[in-house]
Amino acid sequence: FAQSQAPSHTNTKTTKHNKQPTTHSLNMASAVRDTLNMALVVELEELGQVRRILMPTPLDPTTWQAELRTGSTSPFLQEATEDPVLKRRLVAALVSVTQDNDGQHRFLALADVLAGRPLEASKLLDESTAKSTGFELLYARPEDFRAAAPGPSVTSSDNLDIMALVQDEMAPKLGYVNYSVVPWLCLGKKQRVLLSDETTLKNYHIKEKILEYVSLVVNCHEEGCDHSKYRVGQSSPNRRPDVITEAVHTWFSGPSAEKNHQIQCAIWQHLEQGGSVAVHCLAGIHRAACIVACQFLFRYHVLGHTHVPHEVDDIYRKLKSVRPHVSPAYQRVFQEYEVYVKSMGRSSKSMI
Repeated sequence: FAQSQAPSHTNTKTTKHNKQPTTHSLNMASAVRDTLNMALVVELEELGQVRRILMPTPLDPTTWQAELRTGSTSPFLQEATEDPVLKRRLVAALVSVTQDNDGQHRFLALADVLAGRPLEASKLLDESTAKSTGFELLYARPEDFRAAAPGPSVTSSDNLDIMALVQDEMAPKLGYVNYSVVPWLCLGKKQRVLLSDETTLKNYHIKEKILEYVSLVVNCHEEGCDHSKYRVGQSSPNRRPDVITEAVHTWFSGPSAEKNHQIQCAIWQHLEQGGSVAVHCLAGIHRAACIVACQFLFRYHVLGHTHVPHEVDDIYRKLKSVRPHVSPAYQRVFQEYEVYVKSMGRSSKSMI
């Protein structure tokens, strides 16, 4: 468990950004393969005239289309070949097209696509290899990945319409942003829990007001990171957000409940102190979703908030209603924490 109040570099080795990706064998029996059999889309930002890459068959680039900002489409390979600026950027980019059951991403190299090399599921890059390249990481998602419209209004005990927090003037979701407000865990307009991908929190072009009030970032895919990469929390110019880093996918190898509980306590403390909390992994649908799901357990079992959902199916149903591609990929972590908080009881509130 690593938390810091000041932006700093961790002691991990600095990664060189000129390393070429190498393929690693992928055991497809342990991978989430459904996304390889469905049409995917890659949302692009600041990439000339191309707005999205449409991938009807993810491992067959001849089917891909480039959707232009004018709304028209053209063959992706043709567009990438004719636009030298686009091609220069894409040769140093990797695209996640599927995830393992433990939530780690598997990437294809766009340099292979542009060079005409065949793509094979067994040779997708694993997440650690992809990160080590220093290449730009892009994420392909099913076409309907954007959140559904907010459900019916729900009023909290202090008359706060929590469903109105999903999308409002502070969280308008303008342009390409990939975060979701989890309204059942919010305490106020500036005290929200956000489930996000990493790119949204690093992009200084995004002007979502709620991101200015983030006082804690929970990074669920790294053991340490350069805290200055986050472009959030500007409402307090003299203080950067606190950052917690935990590679949740490594928790399968041993007990995790105590580390998880420290994170849950930190989330609650920052909300109580008037800030918002952003929880992310790479895409914000597996590892980060598990940590946010555990906050429901913390509220119910530790704080005694009986109005908060506490059954796993109900929790994930709620999360999917605001972030459709959330998946309960970390059931052992969730179940271990559930046992832990039940054994603690509500008397532990005084220890937070």
